[in-house]
Amino acid sequence: MEHREKMTLMALLLIVVLAAGFRLYDIQGYPGGLFPDEAANGEDALLVLDGDIRPFYPRGNGREGLYFFLEALSIKTFGIGVWQLHLVSALIGVATVAAMYFATRPWFGRLAGLIAALLLATNHWHVTMSRTGFRAILIPLAVALFTAWVGYTISAVKKKKTRASYIYAALAGAALAGGFYTYIAYRVMIGVVLGILFFMFLAGLHPKIGFPHGKRYWRQLVVGLLAGLIVLLPLIIFFAGDPAAFVGRAGQVSIFNKDLQLEFGGGALAGTLLYSLRETLYSFFGGTGDLNWRHNVAGFPLLNPLTGVLFLLGLSWAINGVVLVFYKIVAGKELHLGMIYPYLLLLISGFLVPIITTAEGIPHGLRSIGLIVPIFLLAGTAGAVAWRWVEKFLTPLKLRAVGIGVGIGLVVLALAYDGTLYFVFARNDSEAHYDYRTDLTDVSNYLNTYHREQPAAPRPYLVLEGFSLQSVHFLTSVSAHEYLKDDGVHPDVDEHIWRVIDPGRSHLTKLQPGELIIFTQSTMADADRYQRAQGDNIELLETRSNRFNQEIMRIYRGVPGEVLGSTSDLDA
Repeated sequence: MEHREKMTLMALLLIVVLAAGFRLYDIQGYPGGLFPDEAANGEDALLVLDGDIRPFYPRGNGREGLYFFLEALSIKTFGIGVWQLHLVSALIGVATVAAMYFATRPWFGRLAGLIAALLLATNHWHVTMSRTGFRAILIPLAVALFTAWVGYTISAVKKKKTRASYIYAALAGAALAGGFYTYIAYRVMIGVVLGILFFMFLAGLHPKIGFPHGKRYWRQLVVGLLAGLIVLLPLIIFFAGDPAAFVGRAGQVSIFNKDLQLEFGGGALAGTLLYSLRETLYSFFGGTGDLNWRHNVAGFPLLNPLTGVLFLLGLSWAINGVVLVFYKIVAGKELHLGMIYPYLLLLISGFLVPIITTAEGIPHGLRSIGLIVPIFLLAGTAGAVAWRWVEKFLTPLKLRAVGIGVGIGLVVLALAYDGTLYFVFARNDSEAHYDYRTDLTDVSNYLNTYHREQPAAPRPYLVLEGFSLQSVHFLTSVSAHEYLKDDGVHPDVDEHIWRVIDPGRSHLTKLQPGELIIFTQSTMADADRYQRAQGDNIELLETRSNRFNQEIMRIYRGVPGEVLGSTSDLDA
């Protein structure tokens, strides 16, 4: 291995270590809770461990299964808990940083790949998503792997490494197909691939060429298609049997939803579309970004200033590259690695579609996650061009040293900026902890401890609405079962170590002596009302607060006296 290659691999290793540090540091402490949607993923992971293996699970309007298989492995290894689910996303995030280098290198070289990976390693948007238990984190990894393997396939063919080209083509097909097991937004890759094939078709129409790409790459294309079909076959069979599951939740958040048009677009489709596009584009460079702490460091753009500027420069370069591609098509010249330019623009426009065609929760860092690969690939490439420009045009040694020093300083400032946002601002913000429902973790731990220490005691009442109950149900899980339609009764209701009370009716619940009723951070107003309603029939057993001095749990116990009975909705 040549010296330059060794240095490159060493630099890549250091970047991956940095990425791992940002994604794994204090993973057991923050995020400290599971948002109910994260817990729902854990419930499906329990189904996997129970032997219920399928490519698509109906819980939550339908969810692709690959992420649940990985979560099941973590639960099998480390047990049920909060960090066990976040660990899966963290490791996927680290793998994506490494994949970003390989997605960039065959197209734009080593330096561009290293810069792209470095910028992504600490980006607070991707770090946030890498420490949250949502399956969408798999999209950038799938796109990066597909982009990388296609690049290496083309390079292998040009170098006449036939066997290697078949391996890369098979990996590219498998990566492309595997992405359909990640998140619904990934389906835009169908349009991206068709768009590239259309460009290739246009290039082949010139009488001077006569479809050389088909002649040169058809064997690799067949290998890739076969590999992709094998990977995709289980999902095809599933959707053939249940076509309605293919649509899922899209209609509920679509810009075609009349209620959302009234709220965001003045009742007009065009106004709603413009609103979604404007807010989405602005969220990357200015404003408050996505205010959801599970998607981003709320109050800040998704990209730091350096990455934002480099991306815009890279985007300008890509647009110029597309113009050159059209020129080559007209001139009858072959297109190989130059196809990266229309591909990147297709990725950007394609992954903008699932964002701007929805209006709920805009800007939306989670739905935007498919843009990570083109954004950071172009930013890394622009960074490499800037670096080469400094080396070439700042001829005097002192000027070159100053230019390189300024560049390194900007990168260090960008890394410190992202790290400060996540580990200082987000990690120490009370709203961020509540967005992950850290209080439900404390309540679940209390219930587990109480049941373990007093197994014969009456099950405590838990005052909590159905959506949030998913977190407690998972963290105190006793069995795996299918999702519930229309708030149906849990099939394992008799095994629960709690009895749920609807918050709106909790004040009617009369405790027998020794029975407990538990209120969470979201039901403290109900706790106050309960105390006023029950008076001397209860005693305050315990209250707990978080490190922000916010009350997150309150427990009352029934006392001896006249108890007329209990009125409640149990285990709905």
